[in-house]
Amino acid sequence: MITAPRATLLATGATLLMLAPAPAAAQADRAAVLNILVECAKIDDPTSRLACYDNNIRSAGGMARATIPGQFRVQGGAAPVAANEGPSGFGREIIKGAERFQAPAGQLASIRPKVTAVTQRQPNTYLVTLEDGAQWVFAQAADNQFRPPTRGAIVEIERGAMGSFLMRVDGQKPVQVLRVK
Repeated sequence: MITAPRATLLATGATLLMLAPAPAAAQADRAAVLNILVECAKIDDPTSRLACYDNNIRSAGGMARATIPGQFRVQGGAAPVAANEGPSGFGREIIKGAERFQAPAGQLASIRPKVTAVTQRQPNTYLVTLEDGAQWVFAQAADNQFRPPTRGAIVEIERGAMGSFLMRVDGQKPVQVLRVK
């Protein structure tokens, strides 16, 4: 949320930059622009914060992002130039692209095993043993209306987001599970 003093400071800074003669505005003091951008970082609303950055970065000689991800606006009406295809620099190896939604090579996206045993750990939290000996425990309690799996039932376990797994029992809403054995 932007506060009244912060809004006044931003408005004053923006007004001073707009009132400066064109050559001076093109060579705006980077320290002043940096101070304005630091104030932009304090804005809670993401849309307002981005607008603040975009409106003030031009004063430092930068270009705001285009509306199309991966492209930048080019001055002079030229066509947009594509950005680098992926992240670069330190730590880039942990940034995953669209492939993060696919099962790793050589691994299944889901399985449909038979249940051999079900043990209630806590109310609406179960330990499920499968025919191959694998054991899966509910990561959190299921809804009160949840019907737990029974011995001999077929369940579906699929990969979820960020390395998680989901178990679906009889077409019900999936439950996040953790493999314990």
